[in-house]
Formats: sequence, C-alpha cells, structure tokens
Amino acid sequence: MQILNFKMDFINYKSKFVKPFTPTPANKRFYKISFTDELAPTIYVPLILYYSAPPKILNGGDLARNTYDHLEDSLSNTLSDFYPLAGRFIRKFSLIDCNDQGVLYVLGKTNIQLSDILCLENGSKPEMVNHFLPCEIGAADEVDNPMLCVKITTFECGGFAIGMCFSHRLSDMGTMCNFINNWAARSNGVYEHKIPSPIFDSMNYFPQRGLPELDLKVPRSSMGVKNVVRVLHFKGEAISAMRETLEYEDGSRRPSKVQLVVALLWKALVHMDQAENGQSKASFLIQPVGLRDKIVPQLPENSFGNFWGLATSQLGPGEGDKMGFQDLFKILRNSVKKTAKDCAKILQNGEKGYGVIIDPYLESNEKIVDNDVNFYLLTCWCKFTFYKANFGYGMPIWSSTGKLPVQNLVIMLDDQEGDGVEAWVHLDEKRMNKLEQDPDIKFYAI
Repeated sequence: MQILNFKMDFINYKSKFVKPFTPTPANKRFYKISFTDELAPTIYVPLILYYSAPPKILNGGDLARNTYDHLEDSLSNTLSDFYPLAGRFIRKFSLIDCNDQGVLYVLGKTNIQLSDILCLENGSKPEMVNHFLPCEIGAADEVDNPMLCVKITTFECGGFAIGMCFSHRLSDMGTMCNFINNWAARSNGVYEHKIPSPIFDSMNYFPQRGLPELDLKVPRSSMGVKNVVRVLHFKGEAISAMRETLEYEDGSRRPSKVQLVVALLWKALVHMDQAENGQSKASFLIQPVGLRDKIVPQLPENSFGNFWGLATSQLGPGEGDKMGFQDLFKILRNSVKKTAKDCAKILQNGEKGYGVIIDPYLESNEKIVDNDVNFYLLTCWCKFTFYKANFGYGMPIWSSTGKLPVQNLVIMLDDQEGDGVEAWVHLDEKRMNKLEQDPDIKFYAI
C-alpha cells in the first residue's frame, strides 16, 4: 500500500459551547430516558460528512466568515427543538438535565486536500479521519460529557468536513439523521416546508426499568487499545456476484446487500478461527434492528431516542467449520426475519413483549465476557438519510465513521455510488491480517 508522502497537519483553532437559541422552559428541564435508552452502550457514535468547496469559496470567499458562523447559528436554532442534546446525563437518576450547557462546537483546518481522504485504498489510513471528530471516541456517560459534539474542518481545496459525536444514551441513527436533517434544513432555508420536529414519546412506549447497558467494554480513552480498522469496499458488481452464488427458496425476498456482506465476513471469521485452533469456538453475532417501522402501530420516524433491538445468531463450537456462505446467510436472514416478526407484537404483549427487546441485550452481556465465545457486533448505517444533508452547500460527497476503541465490530455504510457497501472492520492486528488474506474477501472486496 502506498503511503501518503507529505506531512499532515490538523489544527483546532476555536472551541466553544453552542446553546439553544431559545432557552429550554423550566417544565422541560428534566428528560427521563426510556428503557431502550438505558440499554444503549456507553459510547460516542461518530459520523463525518464531507463536502466539496462551495462556489463562493472557489471564487475567493471566506469559509470562516461565510460558513462557520452560519452553521453555528442554524445549530443553535436546531437545539431549541432538540434541547436534550444541549443538556447533560445524570446517571444516578437516569435522566437528562436539560440545562442548556450546550453542544461542543470546534473549528479546525488541515493542510491536505479532500481528495486525499476520499480514496482510502490509495494510501490513507482509515484512522486518519478521527482528526475530523470533535472529541475522542470513548465512554460518554459522565456528567461533564456533552450529549453532542460537532467539528467543522476545512481542507486546503476549500472543501470541508462536518464531524459529529452523538452520545448513544440519547441517540440512535434514526435520531441522528432527524437532527442532521433539521439542522441542514434550517441552514439552507427550507426547514418550514419539509422537516418534522422531534417527538419525545419514548417513555410512553418503553418506561424506565433500571436495566444495564449493552457492555461493549468501551474505555474512556483509546490510548493503549490495540485494535486496527480497515475499510473493505464491496462495490455494486461484487454484491451482484454474491447474490448469484445463492440458491433462492420459493417466495424468498431478494437478499439485501448488507446481509450478504455480513454472511461473507462471518464465514471468514469462523474459518479463520478454525484454521488457527483446529476447531472454531462458539460464535455469537448481533445485529441491531430498527424498531420504528416494525412495531405495530408504527412509530413516527421523528420519535427521539433509541428505538432498536438485537437480532442474535449463534453457532456452537465447531458448528460453523463446514458451513459455507449459503448456510450462514440463511442463519442470519432467519434471525433478522424472526426478530422483525416478534417486534411487531411488542406493544400488544406487555411484559412478554418487552422481553423481545431486553432478553437479547442481557444474553449479549453474558456472551461478550465468555472467553469460550467469539462475540461480534455488525451494525448497518445503509439507507439512512445523511447523504441528503444539504446545509446550503450541496450534498455530501462521502460519509464515514471513524476508528472506535472496540474489538470485533463492523459498521457498514453505503458507498459513494449507493449500490455498494463500505465495511469499517475493527479487529486485532493479527486477525485483521488473516481476514485480508481470506480468498473470498480478496475476491469480492477492494
């Protein structure tokens, strides 16, 4: 792999807290989280959107004057509706103190071109994008941790990146997208016509129960965490080729690109373990499943908070050693299908219905600390709307996550063309090197 041959400088030159434009009323001061919020892991969730240079910048405009202040003003206005994001989490009482302390807002610049970042396979290291984030990715539930941090970074070419870290205690990707779309709509002047405000109704469906979060063993700092991240790009043609290898059952739906990639990665990981130990360990894989469109009646897309459950798939010791791509695909597909079906009945079945959400979390917390089990989390951010976030300077030309201090994690995003998948794989270095040499990974991924 070719390494970039110039010095990369990243400078933060301004940092402040942005508060809601309209102060939060006293009757909204304390926001109680739901039990689905309680179950969310203690971590900042990173998302970065990348934009080409706006026309005014290409014509000699001043980004700092024309863009930074405008984005800050529209952010402040957006926080008036999303006021819990400007508060602080009080763990002891499982609530957000909506005290308007504000969102961390950082301005930065770099001496590299946006094009240097867009082609990670051409020499850039994926972890480099963490420089575009406003804070370190780590545990995020202390009382002094902002619920949201934002950083605007300009490139030498005039393009810029908007890096965001959302506390998972309040936000799933649906909530993040609703916030981003609201902020973008206010920024480009179309808010009044298109974007609904958040609905704070999660406690009505999932009242607090004092549950433990999904414990991913996230440290406060990434210092000393020995994992690496690689971006495996499965282009649209590779996805089509994978589909052609499957035998379809009568009436079965066309396999999603995400399930194909998950099956391919799981097969590689299981067979790597077998090759190293003679027999693979038990394997436990979880996939988050969105609840908003699966619960009956469906929840509004702009419902604020965490609305996701877990689909679990597992293999006993040695069970996957002789399994192929098709076998593992069926296990994964059936797991997600069953979870989606069960979720439809959550609100009709009382305590039993809640168990559909809660039980997989509790089981996952047992498996993640079991040394005899390989635990994997594969989460999908495909088909979310952040690629449509136009702040008045055009649509993002790329989106990414960052390097997280978590082992055995895969985050999947749409690629720039929309029909492929970029899988951000987090493993220890030894297993990552083996994964990259897997014949199917080498064949389908770039």
